[in-house]
Amino acid sequence: MVRRVREAIRRAFLTFADAVSGGAFLTRWSALLSFIVASTVSVPTIADATLQGYAAAVLVGALGWIVLSLIVLPAAAAERRLKAPRARAVVVLAALVVAALVRAPVNNAVSVLLWDTPTTGGWGPRTLTNVVTTLVVFGVVGVATTQFARRRLVAQRLSDALVLMRERLARAQERVTQTDAVLADTVIELRAGRDAMLEGRVDFDTVRAYAGQVRETSHRLAGQAEDAGALPKALAESRYAAPAGRPPWILIPTPWLVVALVYNIASLPFALTAGPPAIVGIGYLGVCLIDVTAGAVTRLPRLRGATPGSVRPAAFIGTWLLAGIGVALLTFSLFPDVRMLSVVGVVAIPAAAMALSLCVDAMRRVRSAEYRSARVLARVAQHVAARQAQAGDRLARASSLLHGRVQGRCVILAAQADDGSPSAEEIEVFRAQTDDAFDAILDRRSGPEGAPASGLAGSLDGLLSAWSGVVATTLELDTAATLALTDPATADRAIYAVNEALVNAVKHSAARVAAVAISGTTDGRVRVRVSSRGALAASAGRSAGLGTRAPGIAISQQGDDVVLDSVLPAAG
Repeated sequence: MVRRVREAIRRAFLTFADAVSGGAFLTRWSALLSFIVASTVSVPTIADATLQGYAAAVLVGALGWIVLSLIVLPAAAAERRLKAPRARAVVVLAALVVAALVRAPVNNAVSVLLWDTPTTGGWGPRTLTNVVTTLVVFGVVGVATTQFARRRLVAQRLSDALVLMRERLARAQERVTQTDAVLADTVIELRAGRDAMLEGRVDFDTVRAYAGQVRETSHRLAGQAEDAGALPKALAESRYAAPAGRPPWILIPTPWLVVALVYNIASLPFALTAGPPAIVGIGYLGVCLIDVTAGAVTRLPRLRGATPGSVRPAAFIGTWLLAGIGVALLTFSLFPDVRMLSVVGVVAIPAAAMALSLCVDAMRRVRSAEYRSARVLARVAQHVAARQAQAGDRLARASSLLHGRVQGRCVILAAQADDGSPSAEEIEVFRAQTDDAFDAILDRRSGPEGAPASGLAGSLDGLLSAWSGVVATTLELDTAATLALTDPATADRAIYAVNEALVNAVKHSAARVAAVAISGTTDGRVRVRVSSRGALAASAGRSAGLGTRAPGIAISQQGDDVVLDSVLPAAG
């Protein structure tokens, strides 16, 4: 349990560090949320706790936010120009901390200037709360927007690669169709030539001429088989789009206790001046219970919306409005002197819930698009490899059948003709055996000499050929790996690992170049290592997944490369 907590804290810290150093931490969304918090919930206390005093505090908070934004705006511009991640983090955090430290004096100055009334409350607690609130508000929004932008970029890369791969699949399928037509025409031509030969005088010269036609056709098909996998590179563009039929936004249940956390932290300055810490603790516990209750209600099956995972808007807003009223009643019962200030929760609670819900929904949409694109891309790559192998295999099989069986029967018939005119029975045997060979050429179900046709994944070379229009690859195989890959099960696992790695290369890199190295180990296992230029998120860690839940595959950042490692078990 302790280990899990440590790991969660470590991942949260790395995620925050990745966001604050990513160059897009201070955005219009963080500015909007910080303005709402500064002018509604985390407002200074002015005069007495009346509605008029709260309205004055809202105006002071809004004007104070404008003054503080003059400190943060230069940092927002600087973080987009700085190249070093650490420098960006230092500039952003320094600006936020300075703004939080001077917020209380700024609000006090604005209040004195407007109303000739200073703000109340201890400077120490107010300053500490401002620092914590600032880091939490900007941290939540910064992490959310950074993760959303990164996942959207990944989804865009996968979508673009999928367009290319699907075009290659269409070309491969077209090549299969063309192969069918070529083989059908070839069989028709050879059958016609054979029938013309058998209807005339069958002697050594006529049989030899027909055998020459068969040999020439066999060599032509063999040449076409070698070129069958050489598909031209496709160029296409695509744009990320939400799944068809889904509304542009939906409301989904908020993460547990996040609404309570945001509200409690933002209201801490007021709470510390409104009553003793014990009463404040009871109030915060009550807000947490209200959050859990509202979260449970929005997860009820009867309140689900038309889109899976969503909540009907009226039910969502109504539930969190009731939660806000509950927070207001709780506040008034614990701190009766605040009077009208207790109604802040009626607005702040549902507003925070809606903002968090929309944010989580946006993250889930992009994550879903990323996962779907990764899965479909992997499957389409396998289909492209299979289609390319199918065209090449059929042409190679046809060449083999013509060379081995049809030409072989021609040799026998020529020998019979050389000894004299072949009998009618011998001619019928020749016709039947060549018809069997021609039928085998047109049969899609069997491989060379009756062996099964290529499977879905095809060979490793076929898979890399399928990816060649999307990711340029280099392949290194040592002697031990070459021997191990003769085992079908090991070869299938290697093909699967390489396919997953190339999907990963598209996700983390725009370079479109990957190095594939497959080597054998001393204990008979096979190691698959695929590296591509790119960058993992700082919070990803060594065992981060690909969004594919692939077992036995580890991914890590090694220098400027993202490296995927997989060790396959020994054959048998």
